[in-house]
Amino acid sequence: MTAGWVGSDWLGLGVDYGTVRLIAVRSEWAAIAERLAAAIREALRERAVGVEHVGSTAVPGLAAKPILDIAVGVGAEVPTDAIKERLQGLGYEFRGNAGDSGGLVFVLSDRPQHRVAHVHVVEHGGSQWQRYLAFRDLLLEHEPAHAIYERTKGELAERFSNDRKSYQSAKEEVVRSLLEQYAASGE
Repeated sequence: MTAGWVGSDWLGLGVDYGTVRLIAVRSEWAAIAERLAAAIREALRERAVGVEHVGSTAVPGLAAKPILDIAVGVGAEVPTDAIKERLQGLGYEFRGNAGDSGGLVFVLSDRPQHRVAHVHVVEHGGSQWQRYLAFRDLLLEHEPAHAIYERTKGELAERFSNDRKSYQSAKEEVVRSLLEQYAASGE
């Protein structure tokens, strides 16, 4: 395994492909995310304008799928092939372009079909970059949003435990709703 991680203990991170499992975020995951982010910064150099730990695993006290999400903000003119080559050199597998739903998506597995991290390469300052940071910050700063999101994720995880696509789709509606609600309230 590469990706800048030395050692093999992922401290509970990882989910089999296609399944949903939620556990409490572990404090050690932030350090693992930072190590992965540092390796990405090193590999992409000036191409990576920003690298941020986002998603549920970036929010202490939240139940999360134990997969780290890292957003990589790049300039609008960065060639996709250069990004792919460098991240693949770290052990990430390119999974395609999710467009406005996640940019260029890369996954890191610790064994076949067992993912420990997702990397989303998006335009720095663009709408997806802003959304990733805004939602993470909303969950960190607003307990009511945190509670609603956690409760809803738990219900969805029970309902879609073996159907991650449906889980993700339903969860995206909640994310959109919470962002709209808190943007409208000015909080």
